[in-house]
This record gives sequence, C-alpha cells and structure tokens, in this order.
Amino acid sequence: MLAMPYLAYAEDSAGKEEVESLPEVKVTSQVEKDQPSEKTKSYTVRSTSSATRLNTSIRDTPQSISVITRQLMDDFRVLTVNDALSLATGVRVEQFETERSQYTARGFNITNFQIDGLSTPITYGTQYGDLDVALYDRIEVLRGANGLLTAMGNPSATINFIRKRPTTEFKAKVDASLGSWDNRRLDADISGALNADGSVRARLVIAHQEKNSYLDRLSSERNVAYGVIEADLSEKTNLAVGHTYQQNNSNGNIWGSLPLLYSDGSKRHYSRSDSTAPDWSYWDVGTHISFVELSHLFDNGWKAKGQLTHKQTDSNARLHYIYGNENPVTGLGLKSYPSMYRTRTEDNVADFYLNGPFDLGGRKHEMVFGTTWSKAAVKDYSRFGPIGTPLSSFENAGDFPLPTYDAENKSADFTMRTINSYVAAKFNPTELLKVTAGASLLSYNLEGVSFGDPQESKANNKVTPYMGAVYDLSDEHSLYASYAGIYKPQVERSAGGGILAPLEGKNYELGVKSEWLNNRLNSTFALFKTEQENQPQPTGSTIGGIATYNGIKATSKGFEIDVSGELSDALSLNAGYTRLMSLKGANNQNVNPFTPRNQAHVAAIYKVPFIQNLKLGANVYWQSDTHVDIALADDNGDLVGTFRYKQSSYATLNLSANYKIDQHWDAALNLYNVTNEKYLTSLIFASAGQAYYAAPASAMATLTWKY
Repeated sequence: MLAMPYLAYAEDSAGKEEVESLPEVKVTSQVEKDQPSEKTKSYTVRSTSSATRLNTSIRDTPQSISVITRQLMDDFRVLTVNDALSLATGVRVEQFETERSQYTARGFNITNFQIDGLSTPITYGTQYGDLDVALYDRIEVLRGANGLLTAMGNPSATINFIRKRPTTEFKAKVDASLGSWDNRRLDADISGALNADGSVRARLVIAHQEKNSYLDRLSSERNVAYGVIEADLSEKTNLAVGHTYQQNNSNGNIWGSLPLLYSDGSKRHYSRSDSTAPDWSYWDVGTHISFVELSHLFDNGWKAKGQLTHKQTDSNARLHYIYGNENPVTGLGLKSYPSMYRTRTEDNVADFYLNGPFDLGGRKHEMVFGTTWSKAAVKDYSRFGPIGTPLSSFENAGDFPLPTYDAENKSADFTMRTINSYVAAKFNPTELLKVTAGASLLSYNLEGVSFGDPQESKANNKVTPYMGAVYDLSDEHSLYASYAGIYKPQVERSAGGGILAPLEGKNYELGVKSEWLNNRLNSTFALFKTEQENQPQPTGSTIGGIATYNGIKATSKGFEIDVSGELSDALSLNAGYTRLMSLKGANNQNVNPFTPRNQAHVAAIYKVPFIQNLKLGANVYWQSDTHVDIALADDNGDLVGTFRYKQSSYATLNLSANYKIDQHWDAALNLYNVTNEKYLTSLIFASAGQAYYAAPASAMATLTWKY
C-alpha cells in the first residue's frame, strides 16, 4: 500500500475564535487507516483485515488481535519470527530443536499462517529454520478460529505476515550488527519510484547473517532477499509482482534433544552448551516464494483483488538422534539413530475476492465474497545409518563418527487440494451496533502415502459459520461477541496408523475493546471458550522421526488482556496477559500440560526527556510452571515407570538502548536474557524424554544508516 500523509486542514488565524467555538469533528480517511506501521512508527495499527477481509479497526473486529509492528521489532532488534511471536499475547513459541519450532495459543497448536492475507500451508504445523522478518512491515495475530478465510478453522490463532511495500519517496536503510558468539549481520532496505510520476515503484530488502552458538558445535548462516514492484496501471488499477528467497544453512544442529532422565527415572542435569549433535550434522533449508497481485477499485467503492502465489521449500539434512536413557552408574543405555532426509514441498495458491459497500434499510453496510484454491504437495526421501549402535556415554555423543548410510528411499509423497469459498457481511443496523456474519464452504482431498501409511482424507462442501457483533458503549469502549465453527483436515500421524480425523468444534469469545488517548492506544479484554474433537495429543513416540498423536476431545477456557500503542509522546507499550483457566479432556484429564496456564509480557520503550535522541526499552516475558509425564521402558520394551518432569515458572528480561546520532545515523545496544535465566526452550515433545536449554545472557550492537 502507498504511504500517504495524514489529512490536515488549514486554519484561518482571523477566524480563530469562531473556529475554536465549534465542536470537534474527527475525520479519518481510508488512506490514513491503511498506512503501514513503518510509516506511523506506532506500536499499534488503525485497521486490519485478518479476520474477514473487511478493512476495519481493531476495535470493530469481533475477535482479539495482537500486532507486532515494525517499530516494535526495530526497537528490540527482533530478527526472527520466533522472537517476534514471543511479543504476541498468549502465543507460546515451542522451539523443541535448534531448527524446528511450533507455535501454540489458547492451549493448542497454531497451524493457520498467511502472507498478506493469503494462506500458506506449513506441513505438520512445524516451521523449519529461523524465518527472517526483515521483509515484513508487521505481523498480525488473530486469536480464535478463523475458518472464514483460511479454509480451516483452528481454535488457536492465525498468524498473518504483512510484507513491506514500495514507497513513492526514495528511502534507504542499512543496519550492521555484531553480537555474542560471533553473531554478524548486515541488512539493506531500499525503496522508491522508478519513474517521474511515481506510478511504478520498487523495493529491495536483503539480509545476511552468520553466527556461532552457545551450543557446542552449532553454527549457522542465513541469506534473505525480497524484491517487489508495484505499478499503477490506471488511477484505480494496481499490479504487484514480487519474490522472496531465504536460505538457512546450519551445522552441528540438534535433532531430538537432551535425554532428561536417567534410566532409574532420576533427573539429569546439563550445561546450557551441551548438545547431542556431532560436527558432521547439518540442515539446509531453502525457500522461494513468488507472487502476483492485481487489484481494481470501482467507481461505486467496490474493490476486486486477485492473487497468485507459488512457494517451494527444499530441505536437506544429515542428522544424529540419540534415544534411550543412560545408566547413572555405568554410563550405558544411549543408542544412535543417524539419518538423512531430503524434502521438497510445493504450495500453489490462487485467491479472488470482491468487497465493498451496499445500502440496505437506509443504512450503509459492507460485504466480501471470494474463493481460494490451493494445492500443497510434499515429497520426503530418507536414508538411515546403523540404528541402535550403543554410545559409551552422553559425553561421547558429539564425537560419534560419520556412519555409512543405506540407499535413499521415498518415505512420503502426498498432496492436499482445497477449494474454499467464503462470504461475509458487516451490517450496521444502528449507529452503535455492528454485526458481522459469514460462512465458508470447504472441499478438500488429501491423498498419497507417508512412511508407509496411506494419506487419504476428503470432504465436500463442509460449512464453517462465523458470526460476530460489536456494540459501542461510548466513544471509547465497545462490547463484542463472536462465534466461529472449527473444521480442520489434519496431516498428523495417528499412533494407530494413518492420519487423524479432521478437527471439529466450536469457538466462543466475549470481550471489551477500548481506544484510548485519541485512538493512540488499543486495549482488549477477552473471555474465550473452545470445544473440539480429535485434538492432537502427542504420544511421546515417533515413526521414522515423525511424531505421533492421539485424537482426543478437549475444552479450553480462559481470558486475555492485550494493550498496545502510545501512552504518551515519550512512552510506547506492548503488553499482554493470558490465563488458561481450564484445558481439559473428555475424562477431565489435563490436556497439553507443557502449555503454561499463565503467560505475561511487557515491552516498553521510553524517550528520555533529559537526554535528547536517547530511547531506553525493556521487554519482560513470564510464564507459569509446566510439566510432562515421561514413560521409561527397558531394553525389552517393558514399562519401567512413568515420571513427571516439571519446569518451574521463569521470567526473562531484555533491554535496549538507541541513540540517534544525527538525521542519518543511529546506534543501538540490545541485551537479551539479562538475568541469565536457565530454562528449557520447550516441553512440547518432552514426553519423549528430551529437551534442551535456551541461550544465556547475550548482546548485540547495531549501527544504522538511513536516508
């Protein structure tokens, strides 16, 4: 979107007294609402379309939303999606290995991901490698089910990545950073018009980073490039074409993690640098995303937009997994599982929609309808070394010699095709009441094979309803409620073979939204309840390195508080708290105990008044205790016992300082985990008895040049 200046009016000094006697009139243009977050420099945004594609304010959206803006990411030198999502209320980043992460909200896995509102599948809900955020203006997190646009309702959240777009004015920026463990990074971002009248614009973002790690033998390199061209074909027709490339190469990366228990069930203790990975292990992931968009604005205010995107991800890995539990006396009991994997995923998505106003009953309303077609194909190839070779002790895991691997075999080859048609309307029956109603119609077909199991599932014309209402209590406060159906085909492997049945259920939400300080600060208080069947519950076992699950009934209840924006010209704030009051199964069993029942974060930046051009910031994250139950078996497979592993509550503190040297130069220092808190990164797969520790205290210094 084009960055445009705020509307303003000229005041005639001769008539000042008369003007001041008139009542205040607030005027907000659509251009002002659509400004990117990098333009506003704010910790919040004026509008969002993540829920319904009806471009509305956060306050008028009948679901809770968090926005991680460009200014927030820049202030705290946030470079990856994992770090960015740790700033979103209620989102838990589950980095269970160095190169694999999952995300949860409201107690359940997040599997809905979008780029500029267009769904992009992530196989098994797992992100491979560190996804860079250099190319994004902001990240919007819509909590609760969103089956209307994503085709697959999910009770956790939808993550929508909004790309940076070309600007008419020329802009350039270069960041050079140096941090702990030889962390070196260079970013460049250049944007501007390609012709005299600004009707053709382009933007190029590139980044290069290489670093070692606090973990033994781990090092990585990341390269990112994003280019986009926008052209105004006419005053009301716009074309955009772009491409994103990211290559992540890591060496000495963990596959699986540290065994948490000895063979007698007693707890093991490690240094934070301990790793099971030998130096010959590696994981290289390359991703290409190409897209084209064509939009047209009609004279009656309606807009038509078509989008095409192609995403291809290639992954090559040579890995070393260790399993078993070490005898505390002899040091024996651990065994080797070396493997190699080659994976290609290809996603093709096409979307077309129309939205705009219409008149009914003497009032103006809005409507959107459209269709999304998608095809996601996955091919996996695997090779294995001698499995079960004993290790003399854990200390020798990193010295395990490179084995000889068998011939490559195709382990997975499956395709999912979906067609999702959707319609929604926002009715304005009175000045104070807004009602949004809609539904999606999904058909899909999953076919193929994965590690010997048939991948077969299909459905036609599955309807997912959506309804929400917002009632203005005053000029600043609104009461809202929403209901959404949940229906999601699954690719998770069932412990009994095959794949899990589709996830089905209902999502309810009730809350209060407010706009404070002349709309500079947004707040939300939300109560939520989710009922669903076939919720994936990790079994703690794997087949061919792929986790297995049981499908269970689950109910989640809780509340959230989210606050973002500017408290004053000097103080910006992003904060949230989530309380899961209940997360239970059909028999009242505790579901997903690795998920904290309480989470809170506060990120604030303050412009120091007595030192011009200095900003100081702090970011605190806290979560309550979590646990998993680990079943130990002997060499014959007989159960030795089940042992509870608990991680106590913990808090981390990050600090930042930024000094503007002049109009072109800035210097910044960011400190991470300042209190040197020692904690495990995730317990999401610790039921298999493994996890590893997060990074200790570290620092990064950045020098920025801007034009």
